[in-house]
Amino acid sequence: MSAFLRGNSERPLRVTLHSSSFSSASDEDSEAINALHDLSRFSEIQAVDTEAGKLPHLQIGTFKAESQEIPFIVTNRGQETELKITQAQYWAELAAQLAGQTDPQYHDSKVVFLDLVVARAHNHLGHDLLVTLSRPLLDNRTQSNMSTINIRTPIEAAKIVGLFARSRETYTCRGRVSLGRGLFYWVLARHRLPSMWRYFSGCIEADAIRKDGTLYLGQSILVRAVRALEARDGIGMQFYLAQGNNTRDAIMYHFDYLTLLLVGVFDAEARIAHRVYGVTQPQERNASFRRKDYWEALGHNGATNLYNTISGQRFQDLLTLLHELRNTIHGATLPTTGYRGFARQEESYVTVLPDYRQALWQVATRYSSLDHWGLVEQRNELWFEPYSYAVTLVDDCFKAADTIAATTEIDKLFPSGHSIPPLADQPPEDEIFGKRTRHRLAILG
Repeated sequence: MSAFLRGNSERPLRVTLHSSSFSSASDEDSEAINALHDLSRFSEIQAVDTEAGKLPHLQIGTFKAESQEIPFIVTNRGQETELKITQAQYWAELAAQLAGQTDPQYHDSKVVFLDLVVARAHNHLGHDLLVTLSRPLLDNRTQSNMSTINIRTPIEAAKIVGLFARSRETYTCRGRVSLGRGLFYWVLARHRLPSMWRYFSGCIEADAIRKDGTLYLGQSILVRAVRALEARDGIGMQFYLAQGNNTRDAIMYHFDYLTLLLVGVFDAEARIAHRVYGVTQPQERNASFRRKDYWEALGHNGATNLYNTISGQRFQDLLTLLHELRNTIHGATLPTTGYRGFARQEESYVTVLPDYRQALWQVATRYSSLDHWGLVEQRNELWFEPYSYAVTLVDDCFKAADTIAATTEIDKLFPSGHSIPPLADQPPEDEIFGKRTRHRLAILG
C-alpha cells in the first residue's frame, strides 16, 4: 500500500539511508542527505540509517554459512529488533556476478555483497526508498531481482520525500522551519526564474508611468509559474499511488491545467515583448512566439537577442511539445491506458492521438530523446508517462521562460529619455529568499 494514500490506510513513508555508501557524496548529494535527515524528524517519515547516529540504526550481522542466514538488528530508542535474511548464498553469488567475478570470496565480491545485504534488509523491512550512492546497486536497480527495492540516489530521494511531505501539508525549509504552502511555491518559482527579478522589477516601475497594466502581465507570469509547480506536484502525488481509472482521471485534470498555465507564461512574455519593442503588427492580442510574422516584427524592431532565442529550432520544438498537447483542449481529449509489465505494478500512460503522433515523435527525438520525455512506442502507438512528461515540461519551459526574460530589453518599457530607477536584479539575502533557503527548496522541489 502506497505511503501517498490518505485516509484509513494512511501510513508513514519509510526510508533506508545507506550512509556507509555516502563517502563519495558531491556537494549536491550532501545537501540532499541533509534535507532527508531534516525531513526524517517528522512523524510522517520514518528512516533508519546504516550508521549509528540520531536515527534508528540498521546493523548487519555476520553471514552464518550453516543456516544460510544473515541476521540484522534495528535499534530504535534503545529497543532492538532482530530479523534475518535467508538464501544468503544466492546473494553472495549475485554479488560476485555484479562485481564481474566468479569467486564470492574475492574482495570486490565481498564489497558488493555488503551492499546487497543492506538492500535485502531494506526490502525485508518493507521500506519504500533505499537511498544510496553504491554504484553496484544503482547500476543494476532495474534488474528483475532488484526492481522492487526502489533504489534511489540522495538527490532523487529528496525530490520524492519532499513531494511526500507536501502531500501531507509539510512545507519544511530547514530543520522545522516551514514556509507554508503559498510561500514555498512562490520562493521555488522565483528561484527557478532568476532573470525574472530584473524583468518583473522593470514591469512594476514602468507601469507606474505607462499605466497600461504591464505590472499585472509580469505578475501573471510568476503566478502561472507557481501554479504550474503545484499542478506538477498534483500529478506526482497521483503517480505514486496504485494506478487505476481514478488516479488517471486526477492526473489528466492536473495535466490539462499544467499545459494551459505554461502556454500562458509564454503568451504573457510575448505581450510584454510587444510593448517593449513597440510592435504594431500583429496586434498585441495576437502576439505569440509561435507566429513567424511576430518573430520577424520583433527582429525588425531591434529585438536581436530575443529574436535569436524564440526563432531557434530548440525553442520552437519545445513549443510544439507543449502546444500539441495543450491544443487537445479544443478537440478530442487525450485517452489514458493502464499497462502492467512482467512482474510489475500497473502503470498509467497517455496515448498520443494520431493527429499529433508524428509531430511529437519527430520533435521529441530532435529535441533530446523519447526517453527524456517519457515517450514510448507501444502496441503500434505512441504513449507518454504523464509525470515524466510533466516534470520535463516544467523544467524546460522554466528555463526557456527565464532566457526570454533575460534577452528582453526591459529598459525599453520606459519612455525615451526617462530616468530609469534602479531595478532589483537578484533576490534579497533574507530568511525567506536567502541562498540557503532557495537551495534547500530546489533540492526538495
